Amino acid sequence: MTANIEVIKLGGPLGAEVRGFDPCKPLDAATVKAINDAFLDHLVLRFRDMPMTTVQLRDFSARFGILRPHVAKNYRDPNVPEVVIMTNQDAKGNYDKVGAERGVGWHVDGTYLQESPKATMLHAIALPDRGGNTAFANMYMAYDTLPEKLKRRAEGKFALHRLRGRKHQTQGIVGGDDLQKMGIVRHPVIKAHPETGRKALFVNPHHTLSIEGMPPSESDEFIDEVCAWGARPEFQWEQQWQVGDTILWENRCAWHSGRDDYPKNQLRKFYRTSLFEWSASAAAH
Repeated sequence: MTANIEVIKLGGPLGAEVRGFDPCKPLDAATVKAINDAFLDHLVLRFRDMPMTTVQLRDFSARFGILRPHVAKNYRDPNVPEVVIMTNQDAKGNYDKVGAERGVGWHVDGTYLQESPKATMLHAIALPDRGGNTAFANMYMAYDTLPEKLKRRAEGKFALHRLRGRKHQTQGIVGGDDLQKMGIVRHPVIKAHPETGRKALFVNPHHTLSIEGMPPSESDEFIDEVCAWGARPEFQWEQQWQVGDTILWENRCAWHSGRDDYPKNQLRKFYRTSLFEWSASAAAH
């Protein structure tokens, strides 16, 4: 059976729009495979003008990976714990600084977990009248073009990660008990994608703490240099949100960053899911 979807490249170093299906209806195996193939090819997929409830987003997400509740319990949907509510306002409509700043700055979701999510899905519910885009950067390209001297230093190295990395600012995001359970985890600096086999940079400014075996000053210098390379404009594409948009992005070979250049008195609200490898253990995070 052949899928009847359309995949349109969005003109940057990553990103494509997928059309011709309804995420709220059952999907046949051919359509799921075609979407997943496009995901592997383009790293970031946009599904435009496809409104979904939290239940529908959960069910659609589950076609592409194992879902787990996010560590940030305060922001989980109380009825659908696999869905996180990303918003800049609290329940009373007041500005929520912690919520607003979540996702701002280049990072990869969940590298502070031993098994980090392979992908994230984000669905736009309410948007300010300007600003608030989300940028993405291609870490395949960052690795492929990395200067040879820096690439040699990176090969075979491991990085230590924790929530918020060197800044370690976690107040209001994760409770103290949960933070203690998370600790520090270890990932390779250069990581081969488990499905494509391609190598990508796997450090990020937000959650990478240090490079194993390097003195602190050398480690900081190395992280800063590699991350500055990863943030080069030629690796980037930026999503200009519309209500009803859904973005599915890679966490194994792409960075992302929300922009906070929008009017803070206007609501910005999304639903989000985290997708893990099918082969991942069933341990909850």
